[in-house]
Amino acid sequence: MSLRRFNPYYRWCFPWLLDRVSKVVAPERRQLLSYAKGAVLEVGAGTGTSFECYQGSVSELYALEPDTGVMQKACSVLSRLPETQRNKIQLLVADAMDIPLAESRFDTVVCFLVLCSVAEPQQALQEIFRVLKPGGQLLFFEHVLSDNPAVQRWQHRLNPFWHRCAGGCQLNRPTAELIAQSGFELQELQHYHHKAFPVLVRRLATGIAVKPG
Repeated sequence: MSLRRFNPYYRWCFPWLLDRVSKVVAPERRQLLSYAKGAVLEVGAGTGTSFECYQGSVSELYALEPDTGVMQKACSVLSRLPETQRNKIQLLVADAMDIPLAESRFDTVVCFLVLCSVAEPQQALQEIFRVLKPGGQLLFFEHVLSDNPAVQRWQHRLNPFWHRCAGGCQLNRPTAELIAQSGFELQELQHYHHKAFPVLVRRLATGIAVKPG
């Protein structure tokens, strides 16, 4: 059993920090989630800041989050939503590497600053691929390995220390490439640098990947 639930930092400080980071990228989240439709699974739903972004095209939302401290904040956010919106959302404490849901269950899966933190991203992507319907879409927004060699060197050097205090976050993952290697077709892909982020996590990859139908 993870000891994170007994660690004061992860119980109180980390959920607050995650919430603050989530607000910085609120415009990007709202734009990406405007493409969500049908039955949706959000992997790593965090503190629930995304809930209000989902539009009427979403029939149901499963919000998956492994951290119970973070999920408590999500519960609070959920309780304040209008009833019609609240009734669409199901909170699920589970791990992205072992999603306890049926295959071909969802039209859309969302990963927003998540794949940097899972222990085995390839396994998580295999699970995401499994639960998506043929033709279903993965909407993703992730910080990735820099395209600057000098920054890359620091990402590799600091990564062993960074992930210990950042919820398992890894600085140097080539996430877009991992998505393509997992069988998805990259329908849309954009790389850019977010000026509000520290240089070590400034380069982002966002887009839409589709499970072949």
